Amino acid sequence: MAKIKVSADMVLAILKGIMEDPAINYKIEDVSAPDWLNKTVQEALNVEYYTFRHRPADTEVVIGELIKQGLPSNELQALTRSFCILSLGHINRVFSKNTDTVIVPVNLEYWVQTEKVKLLEDMFEDISVETIGERVPVQIGKEERQMVVALGSLNISELQETSEYGEMTVCDIDIDLIFHPNVSTMSDYKVEFLVGEEWVKVPVSSVSISNNMNQKPLPKANNTGSVGQLNLSKVKSFVFTFDGFKNKFIDRIVDYSLSSDSEQYDNNEAICLKITRNNKIHSYICVLKDHIIKTQEDTGHEVHSLTLTIRGKGDGTTQS
Repeated sequence: MAKIKVSADMVLAILKGIMEDPAINYKIEDVSAPDWLNKTVQEALNVEYYTFRHRPADTEVVIGELIKQGLPSNELQALTRSFCILSLGHINRVFSKNTDTVIVPVNLEYWVQTEKVKLLEDMFEDISVETIGERVPVQIGKEERQMVVALGSLNISELQETSEYGEMTVCDIDIDLIFHPNVSTMSDYKVEFLVGEEWVKVPVSSVSISNNMNQKPLPKANNTGSVGQLNLSKVKSFVFTFDGFKNKFIDRIVDYSLSSDSEQYDNNEAICLKITRNNKIHSYICVLKDHIIKTQEDTGHEVHSLTLTIRGKGDGTTQS
């Protein structure tokens, strides 16, 4: 595996890409902010990002360039510009020849108009909601990586009351970017069960899928001292671990396990399972083999271990 080369410009391009995501860069519909109404978050913030390699252009230069290009130039709009410099801390790389895991500490220092601080806080909260626990795929040169984003809190350090751009607030935020090799993880799996006509997603904490072959030893035709194996049948089983969320499927499977009415539930009742891995869907018709419900004082909530196997009599699998 080739090692990735980390630079401030590369990191800045990745972060700006996240900020441009439609879930984060939405159109503002708050009528109490008429100057920003129907603008995107990035248009309202109007931040010029740069690194120590680059410097922000003066307002006079910006207006001059707009005039040269025949574009609308508004000096008042230019004066609503904000600025942010990105700098990198000490980069930690896992000491390994084959695995390239890199932790990159990032600091963003903002100079923004005071009225934009709340908007900036909301943007980073949206980034946290969208990225927490997720491995974001990124392309770095020819290498593909998965990135985890760990956000700190936005800190206000200074207030500049008389600046060229009005009252400006200086604030900064620390971010850790963790670059992992491009491997399949829990983020690539989605587990759903059919309840009535509705597919219900179960947030599982672990998935175990096993294929066990029933084999018969057979000697080779011309050498009975050398024995090979022949697969006669295959048994597929699934083991899922999940917490006792308030969930239609979990409530139903608990009722099934706790019920003392043997006639209310059929032991061979079909359980329709759908597993999505990397956008490829696999569907199964299963029966319950084992269900363990555990509650204990230290966690205080239910933990489930559910084992399913493929149902017999011609019921199989499909995939799309």
